Amino acid sequence: MEKNLELVSRTLGGRRDFLKFGSAAALGAGAFALAACQGSSSAGTTATAAGGESVLDKWVNSKQASLGVDLTFKPLEYRDPTTNKPTGYVLEITQLMMSDLGVTPNYVEIPFGQLFAALQAGKFDMMGVAATILPTRALRGLFAAIPQYYETNFMLLKPGSKITELNQLNDPSVTITAVQGSSEEFTGKLLFPRAKAVGFTTTGDCLDALGTGRADGCIINDVAIPDALTKYPAIQILQGGAIFLNADTYFMPLTDYKLWYWVTNWMRYQATHEVFKGLWATWIGDELFSKYKIRTSTVGGAGEAVPYP
Repeated sequence: MEKNLELVSRTLGGRRDFLKFGSAAALGAGAFALAACQGSSSAGTTATAAGGESVLDKWVNSKQASLGVDLTFKPLEYRDPTTNKPTGYVLEITQLMMSDLGVTPNYVEIPFGQLFAALQAGKFDMMGVAATILPTRALRGLFAAIPQYYETNFMLLKPGSKITELNQLNDPSVTITAVQGSSEEFTGKLLFPRAKAVGFTTTGDCLDALGTGRADGCIINDVAIPDALTKYPAIQILQGGAIFLNADTYFMPLTDYKLWYWVTNWMRYQATHEVFKGLWATWIGDELFSKYKIRTSTVGGAGEAVPYP
């Protein structure tokens, strides 16, 4: 594992230009098909598999959709402090989808790490926010075949940290935080198996631990960096760019293929018309690049990652 970590560190260190993420993006796009197949071939039945009503049929007939969300990830999904209404990049996509379908979304707020079990338990119809396409998650449900967005993940370091290389974090004396149940937590344990992993319910809790020196590092996605540096200006970003790229999209009931096909078709249409690109620039991409020189990705017409700007 240490050799693998060294290889990851050396590879990332030698390919800092974000444009070189092209090959990773291709793999990410291919992973959508793999994730869908894994979910489709898993044991389990739903009303659709048994010839019953799809969630999509229920939405169309009732004009109502129950969607599981965690509204603590600004600017992706959060409550507007003035109106108290759900908003953000992801919620704008979700609301556009529901509007095109003629359906009113009803949001069920649950901490992110509990959303997957809640979907299986029937607490809501579909996740209304995005999740990374982890293969283990694809055993429990279906991911849309087109992403809502790609997230670039960075390692933040506590104030005054002397760490300069990725492999220095793989040490028993190092504590690394991430949101519980997130892909950052999952990947962090793979990259730094010797470090102490501490999960928190929210990104804010992770940053509090880092900013106060209770943690040495925090794996965080690009969109959370502005708030992190605003609250704790002394936090450092490990130099060298992103440590990995994730593809995130809708997660829905296992084997509800009718819903999966419609959502995927809708997403592909939006991607080919550059709707996601425009929303990403407005909500996230322009600010990250202009203020912090952080390069991100948008979703291409085939679901591939396209460097932005």
